[in-house]
Amino acid sequence: MVATLSPYRKKRLPVRAKDIPHYLIYEIMDGKPIYYEGFREVLTNKKTFEEIMGSSLLQSRIIAILIQYFSKLMSEEYEIFTNEFGIHIDHNDNLSGDFGIYHKSQFNGVDMTDTYTTIPPKIMIEIDTKANLEFVKENDYFYKKTEKLLDFGVEKVIWYFTKSHKVMIAEKEKSWTIDDWNKNIEVMPNLNLCLTELMAKKGITL
Repeated sequence: MVATLSPYRKKRLPVRAKDIPHYLIYEIMDGKPIYYEGFREVLTNKKTFEEIMGSSLLQSRIIAILIQYFSKLMSEEYEIFTNEFGIHIDHNDNLSGDFGIYHKSQFNGVDMTDTYTTIPPKIMIEIDTKANLEFVKENDYFYKKTEKLLDFGVEKVIWYFTKSHKVMIAEKEKSWTIDDWNKNIEVMPNLNLCLTELMAKKGITL
């Protein structure tokens, strides 16, 4: 679910960073922790960590649709990363990804480890965010994360927003665009998609 700022947000009790367990950190950006949306509910035992880290039904179905779609159309030269995979950009930035497309050649000679990947995917697709945006403006988060991914070497970043049914497409040194889900967008050369059409084929209408 996309977290939004409201001028009528109830006053929050201050939380000291040292009192927040490390596992509630969703990402590190500019050396500062960004916590999972719902981290306060975990701290007060109103929710479990598993409850806040899971995707909504809509988000899960979108991811499943994209995996099936790309798996059918993409050659075996590519690999798809999902499941909130970690991306280590530098010592100040550890980001999380919903959906990444890699060319297998990117891993030639790379040791397989149990740490975050330091290799930028060709394409990143994000569906909303699980980040708590209580202390940052919503657009600042999306734009900053997108810019960091592009500077890191990601060729294209695509954001799908489930509340507005909008899709944002960003590429390095090109104008970013925002469009509706029912528009056909180019993911890679000769690989396009229209999310509304793909969802309709699964019987999903919004």
